[in-house]
Amino acid sequence: MTDTVSSILLKILKKHEIKNIFCLPAAQLAMVMDGASRDPYFNYITTRHEEAAGHMAHAIGKLTNSMGVCFGTVGPGATNMLPGVAAAWADNIPLLVLTPNNPSRTIDPGKDQLQQADHIALYKSITKWSATIRYADRAAELIERAIHIARSGRPGPVHLDIPVDIGVGAVEHILSSIPSIDIPRPVPDTAAMNQVVDLLVNASRPVLIAGGGVARSNGVDEFRELVDITGFAATATMNGRGIIPDDYKSYTGCGGILAGRGAVKALQEADVILSVGCKFSSWIPVNKPPLYPMIEGQKIIQVDIDNETLGRCVPLAMGLVADAREFLKLLNASLKEKNFKNDQKWLKDVLSTHKKYRKEINDIADQNTTKDTNILNEAAAARAISTLIPEDAIVVVDGGQTMEWGHSFFRATHPKNYLFAPGMGHLGFGLPFANAAKLLNPDRPVVLVTGDGAMCCTGQELETAARCGLNVITIVFNDSCWGMYRPFGEALFDNKEFGQTLTNVKFADLAKSYGCLGEEVTLESLPDAFNRALKANRPVVLDLHVDFTEHPMDFFWLGVVFENIQFSPVHP
Repeated sequence: MTDTVSSILLKILKKHEIKNIFCLPAAQLAMVMDGASRDPYFNYITTRHEEAAGHMAHAIGKLTNSMGVCFGTVGPGATNMLPGVAAAWADNIPLLVLTPNNPSRTIDPGKDQLQQADHIALYKSITKWSATIRYADRAAELIERAIHIARSGRPGPVHLDIPVDIGVGAVEHILSSIPSIDIPRPVPDTAAMNQVVDLLVNASRPVLIAGGGVARSNGVDEFRELVDITGFAATATMNGRGIIPDDYKSYTGCGGILAGRGAVKALQEADVILSVGCKFSSWIPVNKPPLYPMIEGQKIIQVDIDNETLGRCVPLAMGLVADAREFLKLLNASLKEKNFKNDQKWLKDVLSTHKKYRKEINDIADQNTTKDTNILNEAAAARAISTLIPEDAIVVVDGGQTMEWGHSFFRATHPKNYLFAPGMGHLGFGLPFANAAKLLNPDRPVVLVTGDGAMCCTGQELETAARCGLNVITIVFNDSCWGMYRPFGEALFDNKEFGQTLTNVKFADLAKSYGCLGEEVTLESLPDAFNRALKANRPVVLDLHVDFTEHPMDFFWLGVVFENIQFSPVHP
């Protein structure tokens, strides 16, 4: 059958049940835009900035077992999209990035065409695979390969560059001529599984870590079963939030360092750590000298789909290449009849430390305002919001200090109900994430809690929400500053001109200008305003004035991320 490359692309997307496409107009991909917008199969949405298109595609990969597609125009469109794709890369989320290009004969080497850019070089470091379709008769092969690479192994973005003459080119192709390849789900051999079982059965202070790989492999139920079987201390990473319900008896909190002092104690004192689908990034207080050095004699078992991840951040007793869900199935079957030797007194101490930490952050919330002010503190704001969020809601948390307090109080019942982008530490993903969540779940509440700095990064996407009927509820923690940098400017450098102070943006008015509803709220008026927002037929922004509030785990940034580097003032 003769067809254009643009048409073949859309047919291959449908073949793989990829239906969510986010973009800004790109004339060189006009036929893709025309086909996608005419076909009711696709959710085809134009955003107000290419970065948001990347973030929305990223969210699709977190919320579903599928992947999203994003594209922008040549040159500036491709460069604008980079932050959204980079965040997905850091979170190991599959998505397909398309960049159009000028006619083939004018690129590589370029002829200084308008908007010319080296798209392959731009995307090489933040994608698993980046390629140009140079010949129309190879287009189908390369599209199929890109989709397979994105989904297999450690998932991630892939990039295809399509010159305009290739996109309109006609070629013979039969869709079934390239069969789909099943995603491999490797498992360890019997000898390796027996070693894991032996280490866990004989451990005195074992700890279980659920990473984002558990969520991506649909292994949530299996990890919960493992916690039920063993009763071991259990925690989850930022990408694993929601895997372990917070009412589990051996739950020590989740979110790495933001899980709090109980999880830190557990990970620092454990004799055996079993991590499944966890990279041991900066968030995890294991082997992060000088604050958290490697513990002598501690044995770490790392299970990951990607061989290159094993042992990269921590020394291992065992490193196993395996699909998280399939590994957990085998492990649970092997452990069901076992008797464990774990120290119950130690576990009780860990859980007591976690309980004291929960009291510590609740005590801060109880103060309501920050010291020597009458301004609402972020702990009180986050706790109040946590009591309003419906059980079936999808929660998105963006921002810096807002993120810390949000993670401290918001419940996550499942990884697909709680969205964050921890890998890149991005600001501004929140509203695009929330828009994507509402697109997929029109009948469920979607609540975004964000800081004023993060909101201004992608706030224009309120127009996308209003235009597309995505009735998201956004609550802005508005402190008119780059909150995380306030201690740097005021305490570390005693410099009021450090750059942390911002203008007070009237987010309620901004929301109205985009066709949304907006209200300025206080802690007292928040419940009624939130209930109105739940019933609204438009997106709603609630502007809540707060003051920067120190978090008990703030030391993490200087102590772990900066490895205790000492800063000092620089005087002219």
